[in-house]
Amino acid sequence: MGISFSRHMKSLLIYIRASALLVLIFIMFSFLSCLLPDEPVRKNIERSVQYLEGISEYPEPIISGRKHSLDYYMDGLIMNMIYSIDNEEPFKSAMSGRSRQQGGPYTTQIDQLKYSIENKNLAPNVEYARYWHGNTFFFRFFFMFMDYNELKWFIYMITSLLLVVFTIVLYQNTGGLRTLGMISGLLMVNIYLMQFSMQLSPVLIIGIVACFILNRRFRKRPETVPFVFFFAGAFVSYFDLLTAPLLTLGLPMLLWIGLETKRSDHSILHSLKKLVQFGSLWSVAYAGIWGVKWLLTWPFIGYDIFKDVKAQVLLRASAVDNSRISAVATNFNQLPLVVINLILIVLLILVIFRFNRRGIKQSVLYLAVAVLPFIWYLATANHSVYHFWYTYRNLGITVSGVFLAFISLITFRKAEAG
Repeated sequence: MGISFSRHMKSLLIYIRASALLVLIFIMFSFLSCLLPDEPVRKNIERSVQYLEGISEYPEPIISGRKHSLDYYMDGLIMNMIYSIDNEEPFKSAMSGRSRQQGGPYTTQIDQLKYSIENKNLAPNVEYARYWHGNTFFFRFFFMFMDYNELKWFIYMITSLLLVVFTIVLYQNTGGLRTLGMISGLLMVNIYLMQFSMQLSPVLIIGIVACFILNRRFRKRPETVPFVFFFAGAFVSYFDLLTAPLLTLGLPMLLWIGLETKRSDHSILHSLKKLVQFGSLWSVAYAGIWGVKWLLTWPFIGYDIFKDVKAQVLLRASAVDNSRISAVATNFNQLPLVVINLILIVLLILVIFRFNRRGIKQSVLYLAVAVLPFIWYLATANHSVYHFWYTYRNLGITVSGVFLAFISLITFRKAEAG
């Protein structure tokens, strides 16, 4: 009993130290970004306006439908916050998420960016302090030497290379069929749109990089795998604007199931407990790092950050039209259900005729992960309804999880089974 308590206390201290180190890293990174010379950054943002003028805030450039739209509203706001950073006030700029906004009737964020450029000598008048805004500070480095059009291409190139390497890693470790199952889930939520967005791309990058690290940790030091989920939760809390953060939890979980069940004979209960542990660590890091931001921000802004956070939490967690199920339905209906159902019918037929009893454990674990987005939607109903065109991408892990669950129940030749 004493040994167990001592071990738990040691683990707790390690995570506390890790949290403190991460907070310090995030503060220093934000601070250093704000120290970059303002002039080249602002010139490239000024050049960027020409690519956004006269375009809808939510353009549908390739396929019609809101779920296929880009989000120039948030990218415009991010550029406004980058433009409004003052390297003579680096710490306040790092903490406050400031921008210049024109009052009066609603206008687009592109117009607001133009207003900010035209009035750059005025002090920022809007603070968006409840987020860390890591994407703002990250992409500010790139605006030192490229404009928005060039940046979108660069994000696309980096994320494409990551997806290619991710596919190779999956194939090497889980086999071709499971690789198809996992990648298909991402395709079904239009992952390509995340590859052109300052707002959305960090989640995709963090999720894939977490999988790379998990794969290496699992092979070299499997006892350190829980830290991967802790760090993933912390980093997505720093970078994300509440878009599809569960991808950074679900993708590593799905990969871990494929690795763990292939190399061990642990019971389903043992593996489920591990998944709960991973989810708990991710959640604590995600919420804890976010909460620290509010504490750090409080002395530097002109309003009660805790009152603002409380109001937003109550709003975004509230039911819509007295129903939380509407959040689930709205997001679920964004999926290409006809295509998914056809694939599932084929897989079901294969399960009936080539049933693999040994895959039941894997199947249960995959389905457990697939449920996570529904819990998220029920907990954040208001936000998930009104921002469905990006929150539905959390369902990528649901589709992948269900496909992998069926694949696990099919007997294939050894060479194909991975």
